Amino acid sequence: MSHHRHPICQVSGKIRYREPKDAKVALRHADRHRSRARLNDVPCSHREIHSYNCPECDGWHLTSQSGWEVRPVPATPLTERVPAPAAEAIRRMATATGLAAAVTNVAVA
Repeated sequence: MSHHRHPICQVSGKIRYREPKDAKVALRHADRHRSRARLNDVPCSHREIHSYNCPECDGWHLTSQSGWEVRPVPATPLTERVPAPAAEAIRRMATATGLAAAVTNVAVA
C-alpha cells in the first residue's frame, strides 16, 4: 500500500496528480522546502522544478529536469511589405498637396 495521498503511475513510478493545479501546488510545496533549507543552511531532497502531462496515465508528474529546450530558429529574410490601399491613398494625397506623409506599413487584418 502506498503512503502517498495521490496514486502512483504504473509506467513511470512517479506520483500521479490528477489536475495540473495539484501539480502546481506540489511544486510550490517543493519550492518552499528548498527556500527553508537554504535559509537554515541544510540539504534538501526536493528538486522538482517542472510538471508535465504523462501520456501513459494522463496524469501530471513532477520532474527536476529543465523542461525548456533551446531551439535555434533559422533567420528568415525580411520581405518588403506592400502598403495597404488606404496608406497608398494617403501618400498620393500628401504628394498632391505638398504635405509630408508619415505613414508606416501596418498590417491590415
